[in-house]
Amino acid sequence: MRRTRARGPRRLFFLLVVLPMFCVFPYLRTVNNPNEFVRVYTAIALVEHHTFSIDEPVKTWGWVNDMARVPSKVDGQPHYFMVKAPGVVYASLPGYFLFSKVIAPLTGHHYPTATSSQEERLWWLRMSTWSLRIFTSSLPCFLFLLWFEKYLRDFTPDPSIRLAAVAAAGLGTNFLAYVLMFASHSQYASLAFIAFATIEREKRLSRGDAKARRFSRAVLAGFCTSACVMFEYQSLFLAVILTVFGLAVFWRPTRLLGFAAGGLFNVPLVMYFQWRAYGNPLTPGHQLLETPSFAAAHNQGLWGIVWPKWEHIQALAVDPGFGFFGTSPFMWLGLLAIPLMILSPMGDPSRRRAVRIATIVWGLCCTALFCVNAGFVEWRGGWTVGPRYLVACGPFFAFGAACTMERIAGANRARRAIVRGVGGGLALASVLTIGTVGLVYDTLPESTARPFAEFSIPMIWTGHLPHHVGEWFGWESTTPWYLACGAMLAAPMIAGLWPAREGRGAYGARAAFFVFALALGLVPAFYPEPADGSKLLVLHPATRPLASMWEPPGRDRITLLRNEAERYGVRRPCMWYHLADLDRVLGNDGQAARDESKTVGTPREKCPRRVF
Repeated sequence: MRRTRARGPRRLFFLLVVLPMFCVFPYLRTVNNPNEFVRVYTAIALVEHHTFSIDEPVKTWGWVNDMARVPSKVDGQPHYFMVKAPGVVYASLPGYFLFSKVIAPLTGHHYPTATSSQEERLWWLRMSTWSLRIFTSSLPCFLFLLWFEKYLRDFTPDPSIRLAAVAAAGLGTNFLAYVLMFASHSQYASLAFIAFATIEREKRLSRGDAKARRFSRAVLAGFCTSACVMFEYQSLFLAVILTVFGLAVFWRPTRLLGFAAGGLFNVPLVMYFQWRAYGNPLTPGHQLLETPSFAAAHNQGLWGIVWPKWEHIQALAVDPGFGFFGTSPFMWLGLLAIPLMILSPMGDPSRRRAVRIATIVWGLCCTALFCVNAGFVEWRGGWTVGPRYLVACGPFFAFGAACTMERIAGANRARRAIVRGVGGGLALASVLTIGTVGLVYDTLPESTARPFAEFSIPMIWTGHLPHHVGEWFGWESTTPWYLACGAMLAAPMIAGLWPAREGRGAYGARAAFFVFALALGLVPAFYPEPADGSKLLVLHPATRPLASMWEPPGRDRITLLRNEAERYGVRRPCMWYHLADLDRVLGNDGQAARDESKTVGTPREKCPRRVF
């Protein structure tokens, strides 16, 4: 009976998670996102032109940043190559091949040639990017979240705690923003945690018997550990920690052989790319960047990594508009896990020792990620949603948070009700604070101080919402996006409020603490007031150009309302007042004044104040 009750919320939860992860497509061609397009170009070049060189895609769609310009030893001419680790491109080849050779021809489209129109070229770039995201980001990362929830069952039997942790890790960090982009951050986060969990589980279940640790798991752990570096070069330091952990667990000769074999599988793939792209299998190519300032920056320290600065670590951690904990309040519970699980872990002596060692390992991994990120010359990472080099911290801290909540709850029903409410409330606060940002658009200027209050809310309010899968079937309105957003918000609510075997009093306390934790977690999203003086609930000045180049164009609430208002003219003064309110949300005060001038003296008090 208990198992059936647990299945209900879990199935509904993951059905809700599918919508934001698969059905939304934030995309602005004009932004020319180098983090994504340089990878898209490389995937296209490999399938269509059988080369790592992206000369042809650059010729077809234009220049993009994050490229190296390398003189060829064959013809002496310079050629363009991406300056990224090749793992995500390798992983994308089956998906892009399926799109290019099967799906696109079935819809009457083919790879653009020199005679193709601009519209055909832009369609191909947009749709190939979308297909790469679905096959290489959304699908594997969703499967990781399914696996992550199952792994957490080893540490808590409570589905509410598990689902809150999954919601926070998958939807309440910038993990979601980079699932909705053809980049490598979320995939690398998944690989890093799978490597850690595989090693940890073999150590815990073997109870000190090295012979019981499976060869197949050693191979898997080694593969995932080295795959981290194949997906993102800066994961090297985390991979070293995981390697030491793996060697300490799989220390028997056959297991060591398996761990090494799994790890070495990825090495020739990386070296081959570097040899073909940069002429040297041992260099990542950052010092060959075409942009001189970027190349100079990466000539400092170890390819642009110098000694970390405390102010950078502080901002990466707690900045309310950018920091890991500042944008995902649920993760504070994970930070609490480090001292709690080291000093007072749960279970019998063998289990306590395993949990203590695992906590030390993942704590060191996340410390390394913070310190390396804080030591980057370009430590902010340019236009991002949250700290993009810290995406891998999400699953680790969510795991710690689940352990913390289970440890605090124990066998006490009252404490468990409170923990369920707090976990669900903080997870929902995290989803609102940063999940909604990624669902609207996946990269913002560095100066955006309060992304939820000064980007998400204004864009949602005015209907500037991205592409969605409904467009495939002729459903052009913004309704499917609102459905996906509603599903995303409902997921942590299921975790925090789904009825369990508890009395009315316990459930009432649970609901009360859910609301309290939600309100507390949302405070950093609105306060303190930023130094630039930008207004609350008004689109931040740095992001206003995004509204003018929005895709798809013409279906936002302002455009639709303006068309209707101009059709009726002065006969509908209240419509002009409403339009003026929406223009002010975008910071267009001058246009709002012009709108109000068309009300022909009708007092605002005679018009109902509308929100939508």
